[in-house]
Amino acid sequence: MVKTEVIKRYAHTWRTFAGIVKDFDDDAWLHTGKGIIVPVRIAFHILKATTYYIEDESIVLLAAGKPFDGNWEAVEEKDWPSQSDIVAGIDTLQVKTEKWLSEMDFDAENKTFGWAGATQLGVALFLLSHTLYHVGGLNALLEESKNGKAEDNFVKAL
Repeated sequence: MVKTEVIKRYAHTWRTFAGIVKDFDDDAWLHTGKGIIVPVRIAFHILKATTYYIEDESIVLLAAGKPFDGNWEAVEEKDWPSQSDIVAGIDTLQVKTEKWLSEMDFDAENKTFGWAGATQLGVALFLLSHTLYHVGGLNALLEESKNGKAEDNFVKAL
């Protein structure tokens, strides 16, 4: 029962994230915000963090054929993922995350990510919280780019 609810929360979060990414126009995707806090970098960070916490070490290519590597803070603009790269990454990681959660023993000891809690459920909840934190920041950047008139992707994704 708990596992099903956690999987549903993740699925809703992935849908919300994808909706937000798709709603940016091309310029806003690259230039809204300041410094490293721009939509493309935040979205890339969310995906990179997900692969880290689900411990997925498979070789992943972005939709454009570029490798899914590099530090989200330091990757050069020429190597930034496109919105379609991020949406494809969302689709891929949604499937991988659902499998990860489905196979997880929530009560098992967390031996890898001590800051995330004592159990595997703690890791799952930590990753969900981390993702939601950054999706919220991404949504704030979308609102900024749309002058406060962005779609409510959270409700649309229900």
